[in-house]
Amino acid sequence: MTNTVASDLRAGAAVERLAGERATGALRGPGGAVYLVDGLVAHAESDRAPDLATLLTASGRLSRAAWLKAVHRFGPHARVGEGLVEQGRLTRGELELCHLVALYDAACFLLDSPAPPASWTFAPGVRHWLGPVAAVGAHRLRREAERRRHLLDRILPSALFDTAPLCRAPANAVRAVQAAPAALGRHARRVRPPTRRQCELLDHADGRRTPAELARLLGRSGFVTTADVRRLAAAGLLTWAGPGPGSAGTGSAGTGSAGTGSAGEVPDGAADGVPTPRTPGGLLHRSPGAALAALGGDATGPPPIPLPSTVPDITLLIRVRTLLEARL
Repeated sequence: MTNTVASDLRAGAAVERLAGERATGALRGPGGAVYLVDGLVAHAESDRAPDLATLLTASGRLSRAAWLKAVHRFGPHARVGEGLVEQGRLTRGELELCHLVALYDAACFLLDSPAPPASWTFAPGVRHWLGPVAAVGAHRLRREAERRRHLLDRILPSALFDTAPLCRAPANAVRAVQAAPAALGRHARRVRPPTRRQCELLDHADGRRTPAELARLLGRSGFVTTADVRRLAAAGLLTWAGPGPGSAGTGSAGTGSAGTGSAGEVPDGAADGVPTPRTPGGLLHRSPGAALAALGGDATGPPPIPLPSTVPDITLLIRVRTLLEARL
């Protein structure tokens, strides 16, 4: 029997309510599912995060053939995890670690998702075919999801890059961002060069893959990949391909950030990702690299933002904001 979750509940609130009832079953909705056993979260899946199979096979820890064989043999009995350990293909610690990475990743993107009418349903008694591995309390899971979303917003308070196909920024834009701190004086912090992990992301950002697809390709945590994408975007090294992200998802992980619309949507008043003033003489919407463009970017880069002549100090304000952006 399937029960419809109240439409005014977000997924996180629904999970906590079911946990309070010590429920066992599957809460399914747009983009993923959460599995509970006696009120504890035993598994979670999201279309924005790699699953356990991807983490194990893409990293080379387990072959695809070995995984499929275990699923075929142990899946009908809901003990795939235990079967892999019994066969000696994984240690218990490896299995639990990878399982928790996948669970927390999915929860980060799922728990704050709104629940439109009849979109989230709970199927009592349903268990995941992976079987028992590790379980997490609903409150603890929600706190960790909130901590991760706050961390993403500290890196870059915009979800525009979280669901869009990504590509390298033009070379002239990269040079402008890297040169800006030095031009602003000795107190400015230089943009840190990308790490090896981030360079690998840049190498695979071909204008077609989203952060979720890059995470699956590289066998990495969806949250870690999203955080690296935001760092690279803040540094001006990464941008989205095409006219802009789609409208799938909202916020850092399903919720809008301050100063932005829903994930994948360009803020009001923006054209082609370059913001314009909200009102005549007002301050500009924040967008990575926008202040640099306003100070006079390369002719091949984004068009410069017009400076309102009615506010004599606007140029100084933009310079201050450019300095703050460089310290991300």
